[in-house]
Amino acid sequence: MRALLRGAALGQLRSADLDLGPGRYVVLANEGAPLWNLIAVLGGREPPRSGLVLLDGSEPTRNPAVRQKIAALFADEALPPAKTVLGSVSKALAARGSTEAPAHLLTDAGLSQLAEVAPRALGPHETRSVALALALSHDGAWLFALHEPLTTLVPAAFVLQRLDEHTARGALVLTATTSPADATALGGHWLCVELGRLRSLGDTTPRLGSGPWQQVLVETSDAAALSQALRQSPHRLTTELGSAPGALKVKGPALDITVHELLTLARQHNIDLYRIEAAVPPVEALLAARAGFARAAYEASRAAALGGAS
Repeated sequence: MRALLRGAALGQLRSADLDLGPGRYVVLANEGAPLWNLIAVLGGREPPRSGLVLLDGSEPTRNPAVRQKIAALFADEALPPAKTVLGSVSKALAARGSTEAPAHLLTDAGLSQLAEVAPRALGPHETRSVALALALSHDGAWLFALHEPLTTLVPAAFVLQRLDEHTARGALVLTATTSPADATALGGHWLCVELGRLRSLGDTTPRLGSGPWQQVLVETSDAAALSQALRQSPHRLTTELGSAPGALKVKGPALDITVHELLTLARQHNIDLYRIEAAVPPVEALLAARAGFARAAYEASRAAALGGAS
């Protein structure tokens, strides 16, 4: 899916000019209101007050077929009316034609304790948590527009894993946050809202969420065969043969995904694994790299936003 915004404005979002293809993006602002408005127009909840929002050439508020391809988490959420959360989730899944078991969805997201609670008894935080679990489970979506996805009851590791999976299959994943720490964890191309304005910089924004701390060191019975299998993975893994026999370096989007894929492919190809170890650099190097990426991304995107200010 491709998202095109031209002068899109709503509420505190004064102007958004974006042309985004499949990939991972994180929008950072020091105030929440412009982010609420951005997710509202991207997610098809509200049309822009002025300007244009197109998803694959169509306005999402006017095209139900396009909205079926969107998984969104808004600043405020409501669940379908039902006696229990389990019933609400069942209705939501049925509406999008999913056959996934509602109880399974809640359990996977760490929300099984809410299954028998009445939706009206939930607070905003719990309601957003269930809405996020529904959004992350939408394997038919091609746009994920998520407001503060790391501030719910759903474990951050689960959220990041699902986002990695959707990114790997070619979806457009855009998250929005006021937290630089969360933005760093969410990863992707950084975009910055400044004075209510948002503009993309194409490929000039540094890519976050990758680096030497994402490498895994492997000792195996057949490094060449395992390397070939890993390069065919949909998770965009890269490999480098080590200097010692059977040694292999593997780099992926996240350590849990990389290790899971290693184990799966080794079993499929009858390859023995003798050692799997994360290649973690010194803490000082990790903190320096993280700070450098974050600062460079913020400054570059801020300059783009201010470039169009009047």
